[in-house]
Amino acid sequence: MNLTSLSRTFDSTAIYRLPMFGDSNPALGHFVAGMSYQISKELYKMANLNIKIALSLRLASFGKSSIVLYHILEDASSGKILASMFRTLVKVSMDTRRPEPLVPEERRHYEVLLSGSEELAAPRFRLPSVDRAECFSCELVVRNIELDSYHHVNYSMYLEYSAECAAQAAASGYYSKLKGDICAFCVKKASTSHLREARAGEKLTVITWEEPADPFVLYFIVVNKDTDIFHAMFEYYQPVEFSNL
Repeated sequence: MNLTSLSRTFDSTAIYRLPMFGDSNPALGHFVAGMSYQISKELYKMANLNIKIALSLRLASFGKSSIVLYHILEDASSGKILASMFRTLVKVSMDTRRPEPLVPEERRHYEVLLSGSEELAAPRFRLPSVDRAECFSCELVVRNIELDSYHHVNYSMYLEYSAECAAQAAASGYYSKLKGDICAFCVKKASTSHLREARAGEKLTVITWEEPADPFVLYFIVVNKDTDIFHAMFEYYQPVEFSNL
């Protein structure tokens, strides 16, 4: 299971009908501002087995114009958490593309959802500075099939763009430890930050490099017309941790 398929699996748990999504007001919508994943070794070991899984979703917190959802995938038999994801959504005006504050009715709705539950904070992600001339890069063109209902690139596609760049970098020998087939390595954690949008036909540049202090941590930037539109970090398990697979 890769990050994109995991993200789409979590999408199936979006069971809350949130008024900020524009269900009753087409002038309003939402923007995925960021995500943070945690994936256990057990998920990779069980991925090819016929097991029952359980998916759940809860409201983690909310702010002035945003909410944070917490998704969980667990073993239905043992209750062990196999993977989790924080997803930050921002309410926006479809006309201005700017954040819109939650109205009192929405805030009361989220207060009810949070009542009796501990408020959870999504992990913070900050991209470190780097000399981009020293990084590996590749170019991709946005396809129509990669768009969402707003006619922008679906948020999960940026995970695929990053994975494709990582695959090319690993195959070329650019990384010091992650070499060859990148699919042979398992992602442990991932964090993303969505900054801008992209549309069909636009040419994107994807940049990657490894963390100098930990070569199993990779960073990514997606650039559209000299502007950063996406940042990400993937942390991989070291191969020795899967020696019994």
